[in-house]
Amino acid sequence: MPKLTPRGWQVAALAEWERANHRGIVSVVTGGGKTIFALSCVDRIRPIATLIVVPTAALLEQWWEEAANYFDLGLDEINIVTGSLRFRLGTINIAVLNTAAKLAAKIEQHKCFLIVDECHKAASEHFRAALQIQTTASLGLSATPERPYDEGLKDVLIPALGPVIFSYDYGDALRDGVIVPFELRNIVFDLEEDRQAEYDKLSKAIARSISQHGTEAEETIALFLKRARVLNLSLNRIRLALKLVAANRGKRTLIFHEDIEACNLIHAVLSENGVRAGVYHSKMTLRDRAVMLRQYRKGEIDVLVTCRALDEGFNVPETELGIIAASTATRRQRIQRLGRVVRPAQGKTGALIYTLVATGPEIQRLKEEEAQLENIATVGWSRA
Repeated sequence: MPKLTPRGWQVAALAEWERANHRGIVSVVTGGGKTIFALSCVDRIRPIATLIVVPTAALLEQWWEEAANYFDLGLDEINIVTGSLRFRLGTINIAVLNTAAKLAAKIEQHKCFLIVDECHKAASEHFRAALQIQTTASLGLSATPERPYDEGLKDVLIPALGPVIFSYDYGDALRDGVIVPFELRNIVFDLEEDRQAEYDKLSKAIARSISQHGTEAEETIALFLKRARVLNLSLNRIRLALKLVAANRGKRTLIFHEDIEACNLIHAVLSENGVRAGVYHSKMTLRDRAVMLRQYRKGEIDVLVTCRALDEGFNVPETELGIIAASTATRRQRIQRLGRVVRPAQGKTGALIYTLVATGPEIQRLKEEEAQLENIATVGWSRA
């Protein structure tokens, strides 16, 4: 028998999903409990077979563990679909998107309950074959089902999985104690002179390229990427992140950056100064990453410096302080990063997130966020 008492929103969302004939997308704030909700849907309809599709191997491991716990099963009673594409009836199957995209053709004769986690990712050209699987029921899960830059939600996800039937946002989660109260401190700093000049030069080149070739053109995108790198590799940004760690010594801290070199540099400086720090990024082996994460969770290190690899799907509720030293323009990444820090843990009464910004567009995005989070989070601004 399932062991967990469902949260209020999970009961309400389950009722909506049943009303929608066991189809639909549920939008839930990061950390809100969407895994348990999906497993309660499986428990409710007891399908002949379930296929859970996830974007990464790390998320696959989390679902595997949670599903086994929820239904009191051994890990080997749940089928992990690998390259051999072996699919088992009468149980829960879990696959990463890449594998699921190849599976659709193989299991045409079987209908299953299809659950797609972080479903916004399945709308891409590369992965949407995963949505061709024949279904008796379907459920999409995402903190942000809308896809910036395209019509993927309307054209791909809704036809395959059903409409967005339920939303659970920061305000709801705060009210229910699903996340802790949090404070955002946005720090505006100046780029170094030569870097500012390079940023301005690239901004003009981008404007020219947009008028000549359009926003989506390869030339324009290449310039955007170049400008983002100029912005992210500011040494003032790194200095400021280090200063914030020093001012909050001993707090369990996640530092987010966009560049692996910068992450390694921050980690090296912290270690040289006696701070118990680790680093976590995609160039490390899976084993080394697992060791770092474990050390951070157990409190053997206080600071974990990460480059994107922790954006989705990792549960580190012990974190009290987030420092977003560099970020992309996407709202989804922002939501995922805040979600890493605002999860509740024993003895945790609140969370603090610093964001370092240097340019007009960055400041504008945070001003818009401040308006959306009115009465939900405390937002403060300062100059470095």
